[in-house]
Amino acid sequence: MLLPISGLFSHLQFKLFSYFAISLLAILLIATAIESLVLNKLLTLPSTTQEQLTELASEAKVFIRNSDIEGLTQWEKQQVFTLFILNNDLQALTKREMHPHFVFKLKYLKQLKQPMGDRVQKPLIAVPLGKHLINNKRQELTLVVQLNAALHPAQQLSSSLWIIRTLVGFAVLVMFSSILSKYLITPLTHLQAGTQALASGELNTRIAQHFSTKEPEFYKLATEFDHMAEQVQQSILNQQRLLRDVSHELRTPLARQELALHLLSKQLDDSHLTLLHRLEHENAEMSALINTMLNFSRLNNAYIDLNIQAVPINEIRSRSLNDIEFEAKAGQTIIWHSQPDTVTLSTDVGLLTRAIDNVLRNALKYAGECCTIEVSYIKTPNGVALTIMDDGPGIDHSELETVFNPFTRMDDARHSSQGGYGLGLAIVKQSMKLLGGEAVAENVDKGGLKISLHLPS
Repeated sequence: MLLPISGLFSHLQFKLFSYFAISLLAILLIATAIESLVLNKLLTLPSTTQEQLTELASEAKVFIRNSDIEGLTQWEKQQVFTLFILNNDLQALTKREMHPHFVFKLKYLKQLKQPMGDRVQKPLIAVPLGKHLINNKRQELTLVVQLNAALHPAQQLSSSLWIIRTLVGFAVLVMFSSILSKYLITPLTHLQAGTQALASGELNTRIAQHFSTKEPEFYKLATEFDHMAEQVQQSILNQQRLLRDVSHELRTPLARQELALHLLSKQLDDSHLTLLHRLEHENAEMSALINTMLNFSRLNNAYIDLNIQAVPINEIRSRSLNDIEFEAKAGQTIIWHSQPDTVTLSTDVGLLTRAIDNVLRNALKYAGECCTIEVSYIKTPNGVALTIMDDGPGIDHSELETVFNPFTRMDDARHSSQGGYGLGLAIVKQSMKLLGGEAVAENVDKGGLKISLHLPS
């Protein structure tokens, strides 16, 4: 289907058409010019054939100098070519009879180094023998050889011309492809790099400075991309600012409410303490939610500063287990499998520890009152893979991809009973992204959920 020559890209369409038209015309003109320049060279007898005919002329001279006409006659008959020694009057020196067609073609004698023409035929080639004394009279003698058709240079002309056209076409296409690459591929590369940077969280990405107004199609596309990036950046910044502001604004009334509950607890009798404790619990839940939302908001900040340092994985193990084992219930067991080889990570210890803690707390919360959580790690070609696996019920296979999304609820009833806000694993995913790794969730065949944290080396 043909595209209409209109709108923003009409100028680009015209340029592309012009480039292809010019390249086609250049191929035809250059190939024709080269063919005309080398055609005579291609149609000249090859040096081996010229040497062969020159050698025949030398042999004929020997017979002529010795006046051995009989030997010359036998020599002429023995050659693979039809040839004669002719005098000034184009008469055969050996008196051998010439075919009428041979006599007719004497009008079109070709010289040894002269082009033979582009038609495959049997031309007559004249090789001068110089002046010799024949019957007491000096005569100019010529060796006339009828060339065999198989030796005619036009036999290879067609393949030679196709080779020239192919080489010329390839050279011209390479030249114009480089021009198109500069005009098309380079702008598209800038656009692709800008898109990838924006998708990775670099909200200040702008690409219009890489384009010129002489390329109106790409320049307008780049400015529209910058406008889109600016709108996205502003929207995300407003969202983050709103989240921070709301969270901070909620802290003040919560603090006042906590103080009021504390004062109220001293004035109420024991019959009202149950309700008071319920209010204190809800107040603590709200405060925890605000802290979690602020943590998630900070992790979503593309400009967060990481404190990268080398740390043994055993130190990470100690930090995580000291807190988590205290939170585990009587029937819950955490097993961290160690390896004899010490593994050292270059990472942000605080960010990685928080991610591991969130996964472990998630497992303690949903794997059941009696469960076993196993932590192990292995070296990979690209770094380290740390796996946290429980023997709980796991989650639905269709929800494995969305389990890391913010505020995701796999089971509303379970979440309402167990607590949680759907941000724990979202914080894990964002933490791993900032560390240059990734988090992957999958169900275990025998039951349970396995979350793998892939860390770069």
